[in-house]
Amino acid sequence: MKDLKCEVRIGLTGTIFQNNLEELWCVMDWAIPGCLGSLGLFKTHYSYLIEQAQRHSATKRALATGRKTAKALARKISHWFLRRTKALIKEQLPKKDDRVVFCSLTEFQQMVYQTVLDTEDVTLLLRASEKCSCQSGRARRSCCYSTNSEGLKVKHLYFIYLAILRKVSNNVALLKSTAGTSKSQEKYVGAICSKVFQKFPDFVRRCKDESFEALSDPMYSGKMKVLEKLLKYYLQRRDKVLLFSLSTKLLDVLESYCMAQGLDYSRLDGTTKAKDRVQIVKEFNSSSHVNLCLVSTMAGGLGLNFVGANVVVLFDPTWNPSSDLQAIDRIVSLTHIKRQSQLCCISLECSLIWSCKLLLALNWNVTMYYMFFLTA
Repeated sequence: MKDLKCEVRIGLTGTIFQNNLEELWCVMDWAIPGCLGSLGLFKTHYSYLIEQAQRHSATKRALATGRKTAKALARKISHWFLRRTKALIKEQLPKKDDRVVFCSLTEFQQMVYQTVLDTEDVTLLLRASEKCSCQSGRARRSCCYSTNSEGLKVKHLYFIYLAILRKVSNNVALLKSTAGTSKSQEKYVGAICSKVFQKFPDFVRRCKDESFEALSDPMYSGKMKVLEKLLKYYLQRRDKVLLFSLSTKLLDVLESYCMAQGLDYSRLDGTTKAKDRVQIVKEFNSSSHVNLCLVSTMAGGLGLNFVGANVVVLFDPTWNPSSDLQAIDRIVSLTHIKRQSQLCCISLECSLIWSCKLLLALNWNVTMYYMFFLTA
């Protein structure tokens, strides 16, 4: 895009960056080449100092330096950066009730979770930062323990086990699915799950006897137990609920539950045709019978307006808080109170929620300081 020859470049985005400040540099450098210097210079003078202040272990000096740097960056980009938010019409918007619901793992989930943690690979990961036993002075992951028994590098194991533990946190049945796993990892993850399930023959037997979708039993998910109560409460009040999930396989489980409970619902995911999406949204907004819609976060989190809804439930949060915020904002009616519940198991997902909060804080630090300089 930088090779385009034009006199004026204008970038239009709802989210100037989602993961780190280098994304901000990329957009700004495309629109006004060189305005923030080279990427290396930007990292040294801005992003590193600001992100260090976001660390849990940040010192008072680091916090002060981070705030000062964020203000300096906001002042610098204010010449080219125009931002408008919902704050401009906040007096017209209804109050938003935003809650994070922490759900305990079920007894079965706890057993499976602990079984995964007890594997040789996880032990290797947990001790990766320790000094190597060969007395070299280097960390284990950079010395004699850089790979596991299968020859896979330790740095690749992190993402594999993050994916596995996320599945356990959401619903143990997801371990029987390869959804959310890359082709290169599929075989290895399958082997890990097979080892884990050797301790749970009854579960394996049920998986063979019943379809995957039938495994919506709340014993496999602490979130399902909480969701049961939430849906019962909201639907009795005749609230209209959007239930978001990042995983389509998890949507299958949720849909199976809705069918078993005899609930009237609609569903929208990546396989839904464009013309059908419009009809689903229209029917949900106008119908008094369909008060629940199951939606894929990535497929339904953008461009659709469920003005009939007044409750959003995020069953499984994403690593990118912008995706969740976009999903929440599918409710755009000024006449409805927004309630948003985000279900989170007391496990790996607590760290995920914390990471998302840090990203939102990072975004706020830069863009809100910009608003300060704009109005000062």
